[in-house]
Amino acid sequence: NNVYGSTTIQKGTFSKCVDGDTAYFIVDGKEEKFRFLAIDTPETVSTTVSEEPFGKEASDFVCQKLSNAKEIVFEYESSKTDKYGRILAWIWVDGYLLQKEIIETGYGKVAYIYGNYAYTDSLCIYEKNAKENKLNVWSQGSYEQGYCSKISTDSIEDNISYEEIKKSLNMLEKADETIKKLEKIDDKITSSLDENSDKIESILLYVIIALGLIVTIIKEIKKK
Repeated sequence: NNVYGSTTIQKGTFSKCVDGDTAYFIVDGKEEKFRFLAIDTPETVSTTVSEEPFGKEASDFVCQKLSNAKEIVFEYESSKTDKYGRILAWIWVDGYLLQKEIIETGYGKVAYIYGNYAYTDSLCIYEKNAKENKLNVWSQGSYEQGYCSKISTDSIEDNISYEEIKKSLNMLEKADETIKKLEKIDDKITSSLDENSDKIESILLYVIIALGLIVTIIKEIKKK
């Protein structure tokens, strides 16, 4: 993990799709279920409600993006899991924020905001545009806004950018490279010590004797 501002970033790989706002990823060698932070897409696999309009389209859109991804980066806020134990994160796919792509194509809305998250207000800019253009879910008169209905986007500056994330990742990768190099050096030193332990013990003994003689000589000089 690497700290970036008030959030933490981490790389992972795609495992399998669930629906438009949930998927499984491999992180640190373990499969984890992720809920995409700050958005909601129509239901397709819920046990409590029937499949909703554009649910399958949203799910297919997300699955296609994730299946073809070359790089996936998770950006975590302070609240890392929801009440169901799913990991909450912003999902960066090949340098693009997946939540933004879902919202701007009209496959969902900004929702479930429980804190001062990084990109929620910026997402409202794209939700407003999708709603005005009646894209996908917004082509239905019954689909209602949530969080963004209370947000005026006129003075909002879009802060969705991968540049700082990229810089932070580069620093993280360089740090990992340095650690690997140090580990190799440590292995070589350990191996050398194991192979030459008798020689090293003899050398150390000579060094100790020599230091003892030097100290004795210095003391004698000081007496004179």
